[in-house]
Amino acid sequence: MLAACKIAVGIFLIMAIFWLIYAWFQKTRRRQLRDEILEWKYLLGNIPDLIMKLDEKGIIQYISPAALLYFKKIPDEYLGLPIEKVLISEGFQQIEKSSLHALLKERQAQIIESYMINDEKRKHLEIRLIPGPPGQNSPSRHICLIRDITKRKESEIKLVQAKLKAQESDRLKSAFLANMSHEIRTPLNAIIGFTQIIMEEELTEEEKSRYSTYIYQNSNQLINLITDIIDISKLESNQLKIKDSTFNLNQELDEIKEIIENEKKKKKKHISLMLDKEWKDDQAEFTTDPYRLRQILINLLVNALKFTSKGFIHFGYKSLEDDKVLFWVKDSGVGIDPSKKEEVFMYFRQLENTFDKPVAGTGLGLAISRNLVNLMGGTIWVESEPGKGATFYFTLPRKKS
Repeated sequence: MLAACKIAVGIFLIMAIFWLIYAWFQKTRRRQLRDEILEWKYLLGNIPDLIMKLDEKGIIQYISPAALLYFKKIPDEYLGLPIEKVLISEGFQQIEKSSLHALLKERQAQIIESYMINDEKRKHLEIRLIPGPPGQNSPSRHICLIRDITKRKESEIKLVQAKLKAQESDRLKSAFLANMSHEIRTPLNAIIGFTQIIMEEELTEEEKSRYSTYIYQNSNQLINLITDIIDISKLESNQLKIKDSTFNLNQELDEIKEIIENEKKKKKKHISLMLDKEWKDDQAEFTTDPYRLRQILINLLVNALKFTSKGFIHFGYKSLEDDKVLFWVKDSGVGIDPSKKEEVFMYFRQLENTFDKPVAGTGLGLAISRNLVNLMGGTIWVESEPGKGATFYFTLPRKKS
C-alpha cells in the first residue's frame, strides 16, 4: 500500500513538473506572439504604403493606419466596405467598378495606376492586387497595396522632357553648324573673289576702292562671326572670364552711339538714334567689364537697327534703388511675338525665325548677351508686342571702384 502511494505521488510530481514546464512554455510563446504582433503593428503603422486585406468579394477586412495618408476618414470606418466603392468615393481616378471586380476574380497579381487631386496638386498612385495564400477550408483572399508614386512619375516626366530637350538641342546644333558653314563661306567667297579681281584685272582707282571696301566689310563680318563662335565655346565650357575695371560710363555710351550712327549710315536708314544718360559726365564712374558691356549694347542696338525700318532707337541707363543700374534699348520696329520672348535668347535659335520677313544674321547675339549679363551679375529680359517695337532691359550691379 505504501509502495502504491509512493508511485502515485511520483506520478503526480512528474505530471506537475510537466504541467509547469508546459505552462511556462505557453506563457513564453504567448509573450513571443504578443511581441511579434506588437512588432508587426509597429511596422504596419509606420509603412507609408496603404495595406488592405480583402475577402473573395473585395470587402475590406483589414486596413493599415497609412489610410490616413490616402483617405479622408479614420481606417476603421472602411472595414466591411467594398474596395472599389471606397476608391471611387475617395476620388481615385481611372478606377472602374466592373474592371476592378474582374481583376479580383482572376486571382493574378495586377498593377493599376491611378491618381487623385489634393489641394490642386496631382498625387500619382500605384494599386497592386496580390492574391493571398490559398487555404484548404478558407475562401480566397487578396492583399491590396496602394503606394504614392508621385516623385517617381515626376522623375519620369523630367527624364522624358530632358530627352526631348537633348534631341531638340542636337537638331538645333546640326542646323546651327549647317548655317555657320554658309555664313562663313559667304564672306570668304566675297573676299577671295574681289581679291582675285583686283589682282588679275586692270581696274580704275574708283573700282579698286569699291572692291577694297567690299573686302573690308566681309572681313569684318567674318571676324565678328568667328568672335561669336569663340564666345559661345567659352561660355559653354565656363572659360569666359569677366574682367572688371572702372571707366566713365557716359564716354563709353557716346562711343557706342558713334558706332551705331556709322552702321545706320551704311544701311542708309533714316532712324532717330537717341541716348539718355542719367549721370553727369564727372559723376559717371562705373565698374564692370567695359568690353563685355559694349558687346551687349552693340548686340542689342544692331538687332534694333536690323528690325527697325523707320522711327527711332532709344537707349540709355538709370539708377535703381538696390545698387543696380538698368540699361535699355528701345525701338519702333516690328516687335516680337509674346510666345517667342524666351526663344530669342536661346542658343542655336535665330532671331530671324521669329519674324515673317527674313533678316540676315546668325542670331547668336542675344544668346551671348544673356549669358554675359548673367556672368556680370545681372538679368536681361524683353518687353514687346508685334508691330509695336521691342524694349530690351538688363541690369548690372553698381560696384564700388
